[in-house]
Amino acid sequence: MQEFQVPQLLRMPLQELCLQTKLLSPTSCPVAEFLSKAPQPPPTHAIRNAVQMLKTIDALDQHEDLTDLGYHLADLPVEPHLGKMVLCAVVLKCLDPILTIACTLAYRDPFVLPTQGSQKRAALLCRKRFTSGTFSDHMALLRAFQAWQKARSEGWERSFCEKNFLSQATMDMILGMRTQLLGQLRAIGFVRARGGSDIRDVNLNSENWAVVKAALVAGMYPNLVHINKEQSFMSSSKEKKVNFHPTSILSQTQLKEEAQTLPTDWLIYDEMRRGQRMASVRCCSMVTPVTVAVFGGCAKLPSSALHEPASLKDSSVNETSDSDSEELAEIKLDDWLVFQLDTETAGLVFELRQKWQNLFIKRIKCPSKPWSPQDDAVICTLVSVLSAEEQRAGLQQPTGIGQRPRPMISEKGYQPTLKSSKNNSQSSNTDDRDEVSLGITPLSDDTLSSSSSSYCVSLNSPSGSPCTSSEKHSTQTSPQLTMSSIRYFIMKSSSIRNIEISQQKGIWSTTPCNESRLSKAYLENKLIILIFSVQGSGHFQGYARMTSVISRDSCQDWGLMGLGGAFSVEWIHKESLSFQSTQHILNPWNGNKKVQVSRDGQELEPQTGSQLLLITTVLTVIIAISR
Repeated sequence: MQEFQVPQLLRMPLQELCLQTKLLSPTSCPVAEFLSKAPQPPPTHAIRNAVQMLKTIDALDQHEDLTDLGYHLADLPVEPHLGKMVLCAVVLKCLDPILTIACTLAYRDPFVLPTQGSQKRAALLCRKRFTSGTFSDHMALLRAFQAWQKARSEGWERSFCEKNFLSQATMDMILGMRTQLLGQLRAIGFVRARGGSDIRDVNLNSENWAVVKAALVAGMYPNLVHINKEQSFMSSSKEKKVNFHPTSILSQTQLKEEAQTLPTDWLIYDEMRRGQRMASVRCCSMVTPVTVAVFGGCAKLPSSALHEPASLKDSSVNETSDSDSEELAEIKLDDWLVFQLDTETAGLVFELRQKWQNLFIKRIKCPSKPWSPQDDAVICTLVSVLSAEEQRAGLQQPTGIGQRPRPMISEKGYQPTLKSSKNNSQSSNTDDRDEVSLGITPLSDDTLSSSSSSYCVSLNSPSGSPCTSSEKHSTQTSPQLTMSSIRYFIMKSSSIRNIEISQQKGIWSTTPCNESRLSKAYLENKLIILIFSVQGSGHFQGYARMTSVISRDSCQDWGLMGLGGAFSVEWIHKESLSFQSTQHILNPWNGNKKVQVSRDGQELEPQTGSQLLLITTVLTVIIAISR
């Protein structure tokens, strides 16, 4: 029996083995001592390194006893650092992208590297295309899986994998691991069936790449690399000089020429490989210093971790010292990781870090406990700070990373389009219709009245010329629409599936109480803009315009009772917009509440509706231009 069990144990990752050992061994017995009694024990130095790493990620305390986090990590079917990454994602409410990334890292790289030189270059270019310009190998893994899911749902995953140098078997395994890991999170209480901490709640911030990277940093630490932009080299706590592994999308970066142009000077990595000349890091992502300062290091830093730099202490007796330099402070996460900031900023970062760590420990101890307003405030503050730092660094915020399955973004970037109505006499068939774009253009001063908005909606053809009379909407709206001719309504949906049906078939149904208002507005030759939001998603899922009267026939596709007749809609924008981006928009027609706090059928004051569409359009244009 022992001859069968020992090889099984030795095939386990050593950190995971150490956690299981602490569950089985006497509390006072050190891990190395317990494993030394095995017929073929692991090397002592390897055990010590593994135990030290478990202490670093707070799975073991200084006495080698399991912490609350350690008990949970022992329950998860992935390596401890990946388990911590997943649990951080639950608390940060960005679980779905992290599930994919963690399972990919736990198994293997899904990209296949051909042996031929020309094919190698094509494979690397394909991998780079999946990164969406984010300086992140982790984004490439996420996007590849999402695009594969889309291809799989359409039945062409095999040819998709061949075209994109992906392993079909690896993708299938990652999908199975995701299901298993999510099931275990449900079993131990971190994801609930309904209410707080349900699958929608733990994905409220999944669209925010800055928040997703925060979970990556929390799990990857201490796998950090610093880029010395002045001397153009990279270093880590383990190696004085490192390089990028050839499989990284950053491997084409020439540090000597391009170091100054990189958005930040910090990287996280999954694995370091040591060669004869220099160590290399694979699966990297660029992160901001604030993300490292808040999410790196152990959970509880002593108050002495925030202190005045030693160099300033030595010079404090010098009366001629620069007053500006005296306002600096240091945050010391470990012997290698020290951040120097002005005193006020350092204090704020340190306080935010402490609040996050306290919240994380609290959620680990009681995962099913309801969230308090203070807990929500901490997360909202983190989201705002992380997003602002990403923008300041010039790092892109891709769209669609929190939903699946999704189509792969084309290399040319997304172009918002509005297809002409089915009644268009110039259309030969439904798959070859003219397209017009919806733009938001400023009105001139002489066009504005004191009560009107400073923006109007204009419908332009792809070439930029005004629409002809035959291309206009059936209500004869003019190319330039004043604010009084547009009405905006929030449409709530209980399911993302209903949104998908609407986008595919160009229809919608609402409750009878909403029908009368929509019908009246439509018959008054108004342009009706419907802004959709799935309940509990934390996002607006896009907007469409109403293009027909409401019929008496109900739609059988919804599977819901209590809805009225179906009517036609034309989808203008299908990209999601996070509520975090609309916090500043208030609706005077709903007690000046935030625009996301709306019931089904809630009408928006015209300027409020215009602002909401403006943000959506501007974000789309920025993303399209940046690509």
